[in-house]
Amino acid sequence: MLKKFSLAAILLCAAVSVLNAQTKAETKLYNKTLAKPSVAAFDKFLKKYPSSVYSAEIAARKDTLLNITPYSEDQAAAILKDFLPAGCDYLAIADRREAIDRIYGICLSGEGLDISQIRICTLEKGSGGWTLSGSYEAPAADAEGMSSRRFADEAKVVSIKGIRYLFFNYLMEDAQGQKQSYTAAYYAPQTDELGTASFSGDNILKASDNLSYKIYGRSNEKLLSGLNRPQMRLLVQSLNENSALVAIPEEKYLTLAAIQWWNDHNPEALTSATKLDFNIIQKESSLVSQYANVKKKKRSAKYGAALFDTDGYTVIVVYRKASDDYVLAWVEPECKNSMKDRLLNSISFDDANTISMSYYHGNRTFKYRLNLASHSLRR
Repeated sequence: MLKKFSLAAILLCAAVSVLNAQTKAETKLYNKTLAKPSVAAFDKFLKKYPSSVYSAEIAARKDTLLNITPYSEDQAAAILKDFLPAGCDYLAIADRREAIDRIYGICLSGEGLDISQIRICTLEKGSGGWTLSGSYEAPAADAEGMSSRRFADEAKVVSIKGIRYLFFNYLMEDAQGQKQSYTAAYYAPQTDELGTASFSGDNILKASDNLSYKIYGRSNEKLLSGLNRPQMRLLVQSLNENSALVAIPEEKYLTLAAIQWWNDHNPEALTSATKLDFNIIQKESSLVSQYANVKKKKRSAKYGAALFDTDGYTVIVVYRKASDDYVLAWVEPECKNSMKDRLLNSISFDDANTISMSYYHGNRTFKYRLNLASHSLRR
């Protein structure tokens, strides 16, 4: 038993001796590598001691040296500023790949930049310092009717599966400040990927809100593609969780959209038009439920018709029996003062196709006749 114990002790001591010798060599090279870090020094250590207890740290330090930028967003912005026109509205994100430092700028203003685009600038650091290595314009959001924009809220950098994304937001508005659009966007320098999601509508900001903006409208989520990607889901989530973006209920949105369509396609309806365009109403629209609630509908062999006020307008909604659908046949601003403004007081059917529209305007009465089959209008 004693011999066996002595042999085991000898083998253990030998193993410890070998282990200690190996650890000393590793530790010596480890300290030397950290004293003068470089990709070559890191590679030398990893090649000599691939299974070392220090290998994970050395590999991480190598990755940092190669791909982790030492510049904060504020530092990057200060460097980029010298390469942009004075007064340019921009954000910056620093990036390092394969030991090459770059700074990317997201610009909302600058010569030749359309309001529907953003400009992406790239600085690259070489032996002589920073240089502007590239600049291009990218489509960013629908800007129809908008005349100005600015960054809104805070930008942030998010890493998803090893890819860094700069998430940022900007606000656009029309010349009167009545219509606004809020765009949430991201840019990934490593893949040059740009994504956007928007929320557009009416400016409803009040001084008591203690906000910089407040919009009553809708997002374009249903028009977006790639929502299976986490970065796109984060964009949409940021819109849905933003309390300053107040979503119009679906049924109300469909009603406002139908009224807007009718007005856009019949601009002279109140003055000189002799023929009108009707638009089919989606059954989810509140116009359809309001039609159902009108007790005194007018009916003919082919149509049902209801006159009512909604959202600041007086409308005529028609049910077409043959096609089992609803159309918006007439829209005009709701009468606010019956002594000064004209009032569409009632409707009736003259025949199976023709609606008679009876008006009061002060002490005067008059009628329009609208043929639902031909869409013709007689005054």
